[in-house]
Amino acid sequence: MSLVFRLLAATALVGGLAAPASAHETVLRGRLVFGDHEAATLRILDLDTGKVTHSFDVPQPNPSLDMSADGRFVVVKVGDEAGTVRVFDSGLLREPHGDHVDIDKADPGFVDLTLTGDKPAHVLSGHGWISVFFDGQRPWVRPSEARADLIPAASLASGKPERLTWKSPAPQHGVAVPLGDDRWFLSTPNPTYAKGDDTSASSRPDSFDLVDARDGWKVLDSYSCPLMHGHAERDGVHAFGCADGVALLKTDGTGAWTSERFAYPDERVSSAIAASGDIMVGNYGKSGSPFTAFLRINPSASSAKPDDVFEIPDGQQVCQFALAGDGRTLVHLAGDGKLRLYEIAPTWKEVARFDAVAPFDCAFGAPTPTPHLALSGTSAYVTDPIAGTIHEFYLATRKQGLDYNVGGAPSTIAGGPSGG
Repeated sequence: MSLVFRLLAATALVGGLAAPASAHETVLRGRLVFGDHEAATLRILDLDTGKVTHSFDVPQPNPSLDMSADGRFVVVKVGDEAGTVRVFDSGLLREPHGDHVDIDKADPGFVDLTLTGDKPAHVLSGHGWISVFFDGQRPWVRPSEARADLIPAASLASGKPERLTWKSPAPQHGVAVPLGDDRWFLSTPNPTYAKGDDTSASSRPDSFDLVDARDGWKVLDSYSCPLMHGHAERDGVHAFGCADGVALLKTDGTGAWTSERFAYPDERVSSAIAASGDIMVGNYGKSGSPFTAFLRINPSASSAKPDDVFEIPDGQQVCQFALAGDGRTLVHLAGDGKLRLYEIAPTWKEVARFDAVAPFDCAFGAPTPTPHLALSGTSAYVTDPIAGTIHEFYLATRKQGLDYNVGGAPSTIAGGPSGG
């Protein structure tokens, strides 16, 4: 498995949007929150001073990190089987002012909320909610509970955390997608996997439901999506990676949803999707093999064209990627240690390449120290656990930026709002 799953479902970064300012204003850049490959700590790098200002203990090294949609809270996961999930308040407060966003810095710290369960996995955020999905144990190993814990973001900000719990009918590598108005897309288990007789069966869901939480989790509609993995949302359009194409869900704002399929141009599939501007991009490859291409997804089209596919230079794997806020630039960190910038439209084109870090093992869960990529504002950041450094790259000018010597072995990093 590529590390892109961990990047999109389990890494995050806190940072500030670049903003215009008058002569008397000081624009704060924000903070980065990052984990360590060797030390059981969560640290904060202040981008305005270039110094590590805070350090917090966590149960294990190399925690998985996911940022909330508002750029304030980081969901911290440790443990792959019996997992613990905490919520960290970065202390970054954003206040939109039309053409810019003001940032204030409050004291950071962990929220008084601890979640535990079997195999914590996908974390999704939006529409005022954060969802944490616990997959449950493999059915042939032992009985277990799979569930989604749903947390109102406002309750975290108030210091009085609340949560709802939806119990899955069976274990699954699932998702709970917030839609607003107490409605959710909730994945449904693969029946063969849930039965537990076939140890080769996939834990990925084969469909998902539109559910009303206010009405006893009433199912309003259902949608097929075999071997579902990967989700992104942009301007009310939700994209899900499926074995038979990308499922596109759209609403007219009345509560009614329509489902369409974006057909793949060949036998390959997408299992991780990012969105920015009016473009979505997915990884692309054959199931069970390394993914070595990207797929441009047009939410208004019914199928992909051959030129929507971009074969990664030098035969590199997808590994980790993210879309910049300009909606035109894809940022890609490959196992050869190079950071590549691609122009997505009107045609695919590599526009910059940097020797970011030493080559590393791109496999998911690799035991060796793994660099991670995240975006914030108009910069990309890459952790370098070997050099004890976080490297910055400017997306607008396509130049290498500052190197922050933070010491230790910085690894996971949390991904936040990115500017154009």
